[in-house]
Amino acid sequence: MTPGPMTPASHDDASRLDFVEGVRAFNYRHIVKPLVDDYGRRVDERKRAGLGEPVTKEEAGSLYISDPSYLFSCALQRSMQRLGWSTASEGAHREAASLSMELRASQSTSVHSELILDSQLQMPDWYTSAHFSGRDDIHLVEGGYWADELVGPFYERGGAAYRLAWRGGYDAAGPGALEIFARSAPPGRYDKVLDLGCSFGGLTRVLRSVFPTSEVIGIDISVPALTYAHYLAERDGQRISYQQRDASATGFDAESFDLVTAFLLLHEVPDDVRASIVAEAFRILRPGGTLMFLDIPPYSALTPVQAWFESFDGRGNGECFWEEFLVSDFPALMRSAGFEELSEGPLDYEEKSYWGSSALWRTGEFDPVHRWVTRAVKPSLVAAGSL
Repeated sequence: MTPGPMTPASHDDASRLDFVEGVRAFNYRHIVKPLVDDYGRRVDERKRAGLGEPVTKEEAGSLYISDPSYLFSCALQRSMQRLGWSTASEGAHREAASLSMELRASQSTSVHSELILDSQLQMPDWYTSAHFSGRDDIHLVEGGYWADELVGPFYERGGAAYRLAWRGGYDAAGPGALEIFARSAPPGRYDKVLDLGCSFGGLTRVLRSVFPTSEVIGIDISVPALTYAHYLAERDGQRISYQQRDASATGFDAESFDLVTAFLLLHEVPDDVRASIVAEAFRILRPGGTLMFLDIPPYSALTPVQAWFESFDGRGNGECFWEEFLVSDFPALMRSAGFEELSEGPLDYEEKSYWGSSALWRTGEFDPVHRWVTRAVKPSLVAAGSL
């Protein structure tokens, strides 16, 4: 994918982003990795004290929580996260006039892509309350995904720095993992495909490529995110319909989609909303249709020490609902909604340069469990009245 609408970074911005990436890489390889590698020794000391092997992430965390090196690694990650976003945001706002004009103009352009906004849709409190209450915004991005109309352009640059690839661009590694995920849908005919919580359209664009004859729709509640997704689709000549809708109450007709997907959505919503999203997906899927999520691995799939390092996002990276999702029994929720043929596990895709989806559990060593797929099918025969 070609670069977004921002002009090349200034020398000062480039040096700050290089600094952010360098500090992060140093932190992961030379602080976090030795801390993780030292777990066995710490467990041995715990056993000698008569406390036994840790069986929970909290017990594993007790071996680190007062360690200055661990606290330093957390502080470095959080500080670099803020510096990366602020640098990208400041760069975007220095050219705000031209960027705003370009993005607003794209809202009314529909040569390839379609953008449908709903001026009556209200932002839910769970989505905006962190910003107004003084708590961390999602991923420590000031204003989250909804308050700044330039969040798309600056997220592309800041997000690339998070991936340690800002000079190559946000999509420098290519769509490989998302493409493998999309192609993992069971064999069948997918005439109509829906991407829930599509944000800037990363997975939506891949779905368009993987299913070239399908009708592909991406929905989100954020106007800035949808505007940027539409801008990219128009620029790249992709036929996608982006619509402002709530994934927990889409308003689509029952049994109207063959495939429903979501990428990194589940851990961004509270428990009750997550249950509503699953129930809504069941309602709008045709009998025999497939629901697929690509998200963060649950704590139950990890060792106690992995779970402890993964849990940093809930404490230090603005992930308000991280903990409640990762301790939940999500497969049970899907089954209770009526789904069958449920499977879950790591994405079968080897990408050695992938650092991981969580903010601190990144050691420079490839681990496929970072990308977690949950997949289920709506029964072909659904009892009358269940919709």
